[in-house]
Amino acid sequence: MKTDWLLRLTVLLLNTAGLLGFLGWLVYSRERIFYTQEGVLYFLPCLPFFFVYFYVFRSPRAEEDTDYPADHS
Repeated sequence: MKTDWLLRLTVLLLNTAGLLGFLGWLVYSRERIFYTQEGVLYFLPCLPFFFVYFYVFRSPRAEEDTDYPADHS
């Protein structure tokens, strides 16, 4: 269980560093991305970072109940 916590923390820290690095690159680049319609395409690489956050913070799955009664009707 401790390794699971450590792995989640490591992934969370790496993901946060990657997202902040990418956003910093966007902020300090010389292009003015908010003044064109194509500027939104620069934000598409942010989506995988949010999928990783959703995966890390998801709730654990409930155990499936395999003890079914003999009569299913």
